[in-house]
Amino acid sequence: MAENASRFWADQLAEEIAGRKKFHYIEKNMPEFEKYVVKTSASISGVLHIGRLSDTIRGESVVRALLDHGKKAEFIWVAEDMDPLRKVPKGVPKSYSQYIGMPVTDIPDPTGTHKSYAELHTEKYFEVLEKFVSVPMKKYSTREEYKKGSFKPFIKKILENVELVREIQNKYRREPLPADWSPWKPVCDNCGKIITTNVTGFENGRAIYKCEDYKFENNKAEGCGYEGANDPMKGNGKLVWKGEWAAEWALWKVSSEGAGKEYQVPNSAWWVNGEIVEKVLGFPMPVPIFYEHIMIDNEKMSASKGNIVYPADWLKVATPELLRFFYNKKLMKTRSFSWTDLPNMYDEYDKYEQVYFGLRKEENEKDTEHMKRLYEICQINAPKKPPVQVPFDFAVAVAQVAGSQLEKKGIAILQRTGHVKKDISEDEEKYINERLVLARNWAELHAPERYRFELQEKPGVKAPEDIRPVIDEVRKSLESKKMNEQELVDLFFGACKKHGIKPKTFFQTMYRILINKDYGPRLAPFVLSIGQKKVAKLLAQA
Repeated sequence: MAENASRFWADQLAEEIAGRKKFHYIEKNMPEFEKYVVKTSASISGVLHIGRLSDTIRGESVVRALLDHGKKAEFIWVAEDMDPLRKVPKGVPKSYSQYIGMPVTDIPDPTGTHKSYAELHTEKYFEVLEKFVSVPMKKYSTREEYKKGSFKPFIKKILENVELVREIQNKYRREPLPADWSPWKPVCDNCGKIITTNVTGFENGRAIYKCEDYKFENNKAEGCGYEGANDPMKGNGKLVWKGEWAAEWALWKVSSEGAGKEYQVPNSAWWVNGEIVEKVLGFPMPVPIFYEHIMIDNEKMSASKGNIVYPADWLKVATPELLRFFYNKKLMKTRSFSWTDLPNMYDEYDKYEQVYFGLRKEENEKDTEHMKRLYEICQINAPKKPPVQVPFDFAVAVAQVAGSQLEKKGIAILQRTGHVKKDISEDEEKYINERLVLARNWAELHAPERYRFELQEKPGVKAPEDIRPVIDEVRKSLESKKMNEQELVDLFFGACKKHGIKPKTFFQTMYRILINKDYGPRLAPFVLSIGQKKVAKLLAQA
């Protein structure tokens, strides 16, 4: 572990978790923990996008920090799959509106390939989720735990102490809960919905309920009117969230969990559950990992807005380490992600990599150590030596020059431009090719117009009369001797000065000849990537 790593947020939290002596709300000493459990979870009622990964990645970073501090730690992932469906996502048949209000585990899979809606989405999520983490995760389903009876002792305690639970909740509310409020939500025995069941009382340990319409946000779940009784000890229902979260912490002996910064406010579910778990269930409230959510182009990710980024989409154009870097860098600062930012993100990541391997040093020693620690904790399989770095924006250019023969030509082009040495290992070749493929995919899927081009087989334009002397001098030099990047730069500016042509005019003309645009990648390495002979031929024709 990097020296002075305690400055990194995950190390600070690890020290707080391991060094904690007291409960938060009551005067009681902390129990002895054989291991520290860090929990991450996701509601399966919505779309499982990369925003959900932020909680998992940050939680895993705390697990890594605990392990690096010599502590035993375990990472668990919980599917909050007792949550009801609240709206029909894009791509799901409109007829699924009939299931609004039903637990997602009880809704049929629209594709017909899985047992349930929840199983379909969880499986899809896990096809890629584990590519983003380096610590093994134990996986749980709240629905399965209710069915197995795992929550029974905590349901019993909460129902036996309902007055205290209501008192705790009322401290954080403007309007007090009604006297007949119930912390238990049954599943309707008739229609299978959970959001519509209204508990009116308890008789002989059973919740008496009526299934009624329930309005929320801009939607409505229709109740069936059924009246019935439900035994909480049989698990066909769930605790309300301000109670269920506490039960989860006590069940899995959670030491820490992540939550969005909106949970920092005093009346949030975090603190309500924190008080319940300590005063009612006798377990210490976990140490929170509060974080800021990530925006997409300065907007919240939403299926209705169509700005969802799935983990599989990310992996088409970027590495898991880059997303880990993005999420771990700023825990409590609002950050907006845009596909157009990817080259800059890669540049920043490469800079931290150089610092980690001692190829670059910051003026401030503490900054250097912090950068090393961030890079280290973002690695899934940490490289033992500095990887071959190819600037991402140049990889984008190379991928387009190589076209359909990328794997055959890509590395050869990079060797010609001097970005890659002639003798490389199989691992280095694999690493370089991976970045080239990601760059090509980004160019095709997300790159703004300024990055896209098509290399011309014939000149895009004829060179204007006044610029032809410069073009001709450049052509002759390209034909006569092999040049490196700096020699090309000197040639371009020297020829412009000699013939009294503004460099901007020359560069625009070159781009028009080569790719029929007014702009393009940095010209010197771009010429080398195309090949001096091919460029000279195009200039001769122009």
